Amino acid sequence: MTQIPIHPTVAAHDRSRGAAARFRQWSDAAQRGIDWRRALSLHRRLLAGDLAVIGDAARTESDTAPALSVLLVGMIASSLGAFLWMIIESGGSGVGGAALRVMLFGTLASLAAWTLWFALTRYALRSIFEIDVSPRALLRALAVTGGFAVWHVFLVVGPASFAVGLLATVAMALLAVIAVRAAAPEADDRAAVISTAFGFGAYAIALAVIADLTGAAAGVFIHAAG
Repeated sequence: MTQIPIHPTVAAHDRSRGAAARFRQWSDAAQRGIDWRRALSLHRRLLAGDLAVIGDAARTESDTAPALSVLLVGMIASSLGAFLWMIIESGGSGVGGAALRVMLFGTLASLAAWTLWFALTRYALRSIFEIDVSPRALLRALAVTGGFAVWHVFLVVGPASFAVGLLATVAMALLAVIAVRAAAPEADDRAAVISTAFGFGAYAIALAVIADLTGAAAGVFIHAAG
C-alpha cells in the first residue's frame, strides 16, 4: 500500500496548532483553578491561628492554586515591608531604584529561595528518612505556611524591625514542621524537624547571600542588604 508523504510545512502547522490548543487548555484550567475565596479563607485561618488549615490544604487536591496564591501574597507583603523599611531608613531618597530592586527582585528571589526550601525538604524526607511524600501535598502545606510572611510588613516599626522580621521568619520555619507532618503523616518529629531545617537553612542562606550581593531582599533579610 502506497503512503502519501506529509509535507513538512503541513506537519509543522499541525504541531503548532496542537501546542496552541494544549496551551489554551492549560491556561483555562489554571484560571479555573484559582479560587480566590478559598485562598482568602486559607490565609485568614492561618493568620487567626487555626493550624488545622495546614492539614486541610495538604489533603485537598483543589487547594494547590489557592495555596500558591497565599504564598505569593506572603512574599509580596514581605518585600513591601522591606521596601517601607528602606524608605524610612533612607529618608525617602532613592525610592525608585529601591522599589524595583526590593519589590520586584526581592519577591522573585524569595519565591526562588522558597522553591529551594521545598525541594530540599522533600529531598531530605526521601533520601535521608526514606519517606515517600506526595510532592503536591507537601507543596500545598508549605505554601500555606508561607502566607505567614505577611507579618513582615510590620518592619516599618523602626527599631524593632529586626525583631519583628526574625520572629515572623522563625514562625514560618516552625509552621513548616507542622506542614511536613501534615503532608507526610509517617514522618516523626525528628524527621519533620531535620528535613525542615535542611530546606529552611538553604532558604535563609540563599536570601542572605542574594541580599548582600545584589541588594534585592525581602523581609528580615533586608538587614543583610549590602
